[in-house]
Amino acid sequence: MSATANRPVEPKRLAVNFFYLSAGEFGAKLLTFASFTYLARTLGPISYGAIEFTLAVMVFFTLPTDLGLGMYGAREIARNPSDAPRLLREITGLRLLLSLCSMALLVVFILVVHKSPEQKLLLGLYGLSLLGTPYMLQWFFQAHDQMHWVGAASIVRQAGFALLVFAVCRAGSPLIYIGLIECASVAATAAFCIYVVTGQMRYPWPVPHVGIAGLLGHVREAFPIGLAELAWAFMWYFCTVLLGFLSPDQSLGWFGASHRIVMGMHTFVMLYFFNLLPSISRCAALPEAHLLQLMDHSLRFAAWTGLFLAPILSLLAPQVLTLVFGPSFHDGWGSFAVLVWVLPVAMLSGHHRYILVAYNHQKWLLMYTSVAAAVAVVLAFALIPLFKGTGAAWALLIANIVNFVLVYFAVRKLVVEVPVHRQLLGPFSALALAGASWLVVARWNPTAAVLTAAAVYIGVFIKTDGPTLVLFIRSFARGRAV
Repeated sequence: MSATANRPVEPKRLAVNFFYLSAGEFGAKLLTFASFTYLARTLGPISYGAIEFTLAVMVFFTLPTDLGLGMYGAREIARNPSDAPRLLREITGLRLLLSLCSMALLVVFILVVHKSPEQKLLLGLYGLSLLGTPYMLQWFFQAHDQMHWVGAASIVRQAGFALLVFAVCRAGSPLIYIGLIECASVAATAAFCIYVVTGQMRYPWPVPHVGIAGLLGHVREAFPIGLAELAWAFMWYFCTVLLGFLSPDQSLGWFGASHRIVMGMHTFVMLYFFNLLPSISRCAALPEAHLLQLMDHSLRFAAWTGLFLAPILSLLAPQVLTLVFGPSFHDGWGSFAVLVWVLPVAMLSGHHRYILVAYNHQKWLLMYTSVAAAVAVVLAFALIPLFKGTGAAWALLIANIVNFVLVYFAVRKLVVEVPVHRQLLGPFSALALAGASWLVVARWNPTAAVLTAAAVYIGVFIKTDGPTLVLFIRSFARGRAV
């Protein structure tokens, strides 16, 4: 094992990398947010719902093109940097084969699905963009702790998409324009990633290598990760797909808008763990104290942040949807008020999910994520016919809670107990006091009630975990070990 694998966590690098990731993704998400709100306001709930349906369907054809290889490759290169050129060629080759297979399956789906010709053509164009995914090399940048290139790639993709949307799309524009724009943005991002790898990182051109023996070894290691990601997608996107078949009316657009906002915020949750994975992987070769210390501070940050955002967004759900997507989306606030509670659950469960990956327990992650995905599917069939978008939101939230419980006990059994009760005590106490203050003030002024509750919550944070987390942030800036 290389010296990199035994290197302790480097707080300053972790903080700088997360800054680059956050800055890049924040810019990218602003562009995505602007382009999709423009499409929603321009096309209306029904046509916008058709776009969200297409994107949800494509998740189940895009994830198999990676099959967990990106996360697996980042983990292996973080441990053994000398394997980087070989893994780059082999993983690129394997992802190319998977993309071709996924495109073939998508063609079959398009032929049998009962949708309009325009919807089918839109799906076909999104399928064409899968040819560029093998060269979306953000995983390779992640493995080298080059997070600024990850952020830059996100900017390239979303800036290209947004600029073309604003330039081309108008009221009544055909949906196929969106598919053509997606193909163009993927091609531009793939070209950018190749340029960075060859021109900036000085690696050879990533010519795909398809040696069967080596590829099978990668598949065996990455396949459980990929299936876990696919199961994770069922939790997040199956409800949108089922709603698109059972209720392809305004409720689909309303739920899609709510889901779009929550997924935009959830991207930063995934980025946080994307950045944290190499450090967790290095903890696998160190005493347990390193992992526990890292997780303690990280869980406190996640708990305070998530339990601050979810209640405020839930209370302001009608105003948020109207402000972002326009008055025609106001009635979708019920879905949004439920969906935002997925965020704190995901921020906590992500620690345990990524520990399982870093410690080579991806098979258990697959098993428990599949159980949670099955819960989402069953609840979707039970709740969507009765409650439409709100039922879909509850199915997604309950499935995420089930996943959190399962991966928590898996980490306790297979690695070490990484507790959450101590980290949640302060935020829950603050939430209870904030809720009480809101109830007192809301009868006179709802806006003042929200501001008062937020002030109470922040005050409790400052008095409890605030000093600890401030010291933790300062240690990042000064480069001291956690």
